[in-house]
Formats: sequence, C-alpha cells, structure tokens
Amino acid sequence: MAPDPCDVIDPDLDAQLDQLAAGYAAVPAAAVFPPDADELPPGPELAAMVARFDPAHAEAGDLLEVAAALGRLEAWTEGLQAAVSAALASRAEMRPDQTGYRSANPVTNTAVAVAGRRHLTARQAENLVGHSLQLVEDFPDTHACLSAGLIDLRRARVITDELGGQDPAVRERVEAAVLPKAPHLDSVALRALIKRLLHELAPVETAERHRRARDRRYVAVTPASDGMSFVEALMPAEDATAIDTALNVAAADAKRADAAAGRPARTRDQRRADALADLGWEALTACADAATRPTPDPTPGQTAAAATSSGPPERATAVTTGPRRRPISVHVTIPFTALCGLTDEPGELDGYGPIPAHVARALAAEGVWTWLSTDPGTGQLLDLGRRKYRPTKALADFITARDRTCRAPGCHRAARSCDIDHIVSFAAGGATSAANCHALCETHHLLKHHAKWAVERQPDGTTRWRSPTGHHFLKPPARAG
Repeated sequence: MAPDPCDVIDPDLDAQLDQLAAGYAAVPAAAVFPPDADELPPGPELAAMVARFDPAHAEAGDLLEVAAALGRLEAWTEGLQAAVSAALASRAEMRPDQTGYRSANPVTNTAVAVAGRRHLTARQAENLVGHSLQLVEDFPDTHACLSAGLIDLRRARVITDELGGQDPAVRERVEAAVLPKAPHLDSVALRALIKRLLHELAPVETAERHRRARDRRYVAVTPASDGMSFVEALMPAEDATAIDTALNVAAADAKRADAAAGRPARTRDQRRADALADLGWEALTACADAATRPTPDPTPGQTAAAATSSGPPERATAVTTGPRRRPISVHVTIPFTALCGLTDEPGELDGYGPIPAHVARALAAEGVWTWLSTDPGTGQLLDLGRRKYRPTKALADFITARDRTCRAPGCHRAARSCDIDHIVSFAAGGATSAANCHALCETHHLLKHHAKWAVERQPDGTTRWRSPTGHHFLKPPARAG
C-alpha cells in the first residue's frame, strides 16, 4: 500500500510543527501584539505568536500589525509549498514513461496527484506545480524573497510571468534590479517597473515579442449559466484601452440619460456591459442597412468602397457606430527623443503602462499633442495655482496629467476618471492650486473625508497618508513619460 502523502514530511519541519502546537497550548491568548514581531522572520515562532493573539479584544493598530504578520506567514508557506511541489515533481515516481506525447510529463503527472490529494481541478494543480518548478529552478532569488516573507505570491507571479520567456541574461539582470524594490511595491507598480526595464534593456527583443503577441490576438465567447455568456479578448493594449475608455464614456452618458428619463438606476458595470452590447447591435443594424442599400456605380477613376472612420494605426473600421456625444481620448506619453526616432525609449499608455516605442510613435502620429514640461530630475510636472474653489479646466487637466492615477495607496484607477480633491479643504483656507489639489477616485475621496484618514502632499510630490490606526503610508509621485 502506497504511503499517505501526509506521512512524507521533513523531520525538521515535523518537529517545528510539534513545537508550535506545544507553545500555542501552553500560552494564554493575548490582545496586544508584541512590537518587535515585525523583526521576526516568518516561521514557527512568528506563527505561534500570531496563534496566541486574540483579535476580539485588540486595538485597531495591533490588528493591522497581525494582518501584516499573517501576510508574511502566508508568503513563507507559499515558499514552502513551491519547494515541496518542485521536490515532488522531481521524484522518480512522478516521472512518466517515454510516450512521445508532450502532455505526459512530470508536471502534469504530479498535478494529478496534487489535485486528488487537495481536491483541486487539474488546471489549478498544473498551475501550482508548474509555477513551483519555475520559481525553484529558474528564479531562486525570487523564491528566496517569497520564503522570507519579503514579497507575496502575487508579486512573485508578476516576476515569473513577465520574465519567464525572456533571454536568461536579460531575465537575471531585470530580476536582480527589481527584487530590492519589490517589497515596497504592489503588484501593479512592480509589473510596470519590469516592463519599463525590459524596454530599456532589450528594446529590440521586447518589440519583437510584442509583434509576435499581436499575432495571438483573439476574441472568445464562452457560455455561462442562466442565459449569460463570457466575452474574453486578448488584443493590443492600445485597442483594449480605447474600448475601455469608450465604455466608460458611454456608461457616464447612460447614467445621466437614465436620471433625466426617470428610469431605474443601473450599476456602472451594468451600464458598461449594456454599452458593449449596444456597439454590437448597432454594428449589425448598420451592416443590415448597408446590405439592402443600392450600391452606386463608381465614378471614372474611382472604386466603390465602404465608408470608413478613423481607427487605430495601420487599420480602419469598415462600419461606424454613429456620432459620438463627446470626444473619446486615449492618452499616450512619449519622450521627444523617442518621438523623433532618435531613441527607442518606451511610451506610456495611460491605464496600461509602457508600450514599445514604435507603437507609441504610431499612436502619436494619429493624435492631438499636448506638451508637458517636466523637471528632468524628478519627472514632476510644473506647478500652477488658482484661487477659485472649482479648478479651471486647464488646472484639472494639469492635475490629471501629473497624477496619472488616484493618489490613494494601492489604487491605480486612472486620474481622468477621478475627482479633483483639495488636500487642505477650501473652507479651511486651502488653495485651489496644483500644490493643494490631487486626483482621488470616488471611493478614496469619500474615505479621506469620512473614514478618519489624513493626507498631505510633500514638496517632491510624494503623498503621505495617515490611517485610522496611526500608520503612515507614502505614495511616490508619478513620472511623466
């Protein structure tokens, strides 16, 4: 009879778990978390400390510190999970016979065992085992950071996803450059940093990978329950951003139209989904009308052609969806030297991140330009002041371009869809100026005023937040281009 997988445990780890259980049983629960716990490496000692903690009678500050400790412990266990899964996949028992089929390999074989033991789907287990092998074998430094609780699994996956298919030399250079910064970045900011470094260190390879990725674009419709379907698309970032922006504009227009007509309110998600459906139905209607409309004979020297509207670079759409109520913008920032073709520095697609220089140049050729003067040392836009409560359009546009996203910690909602907030309230003497205004999404705008948060903007553009627990968080300024 085969041994139960639970019996195959490292003796040292088994002893640590026994020690953990004994320590937990011997010590009564505490409502105060030790202040030096943050200096402990994740492991049995920290786990025992968390296990003794009683959240029912604890202060908010202690609860936040325990949440942070649990995050480090979770990363530690994910590192152990990767090591165990990779070790299991390397065992002779998990090596299939030579069949000639690529799907019969140690990863898929191990995944079947893991799926059965942990009640996972095969796809979930394959992702787990495959990523574990990738971490342990190709990204040992990232795996070490994960096991030490410096980064979580989400950030580890960002590193492996972005660098997994790169040339080993480029992969090692970028990994070494981002790992010291990764503990202080969230996953969105980390991904943007990696993309930018790839553009800088391997612009030719990155551009070629982008061209190959474009060839894999697709749209799929998958049935869901209750008469619904999923629409999934993989497409160039500039196309996806254009669609996302169009849906946001249509949803905002629909909200006003619903209110004016006294119709029941729809959620933002519902309005965006309805706007996407409207695009499809309007296109079908236009196609049907075109099919029944007589085609005039072409005049001499011309050929008959469908009416076209302005579309993305190197492509135009054959069917229009009617006049837009107001202009729709896709924002791209590109350094002047790259625009002129002197360098291949990446452009910045608002709401996505770095894009290859040749794509940014193509978008810029189709667009309306706005010059942004920046401080060469910090990348900050220059300041501008106003004395009225409501910012002028020029000031609002400036703040949107400067901040790029909501200034709340961890929020990446595009600034163009945010509110302009006075850091020091206008009623308290705060100026309507770039120095005293910033972009906040609706949710964080409400929290700033109604949830005991405090915020200030430092001279270098850094936003400093104080939470209701007394903890401080810094959000660095966004760089323009």
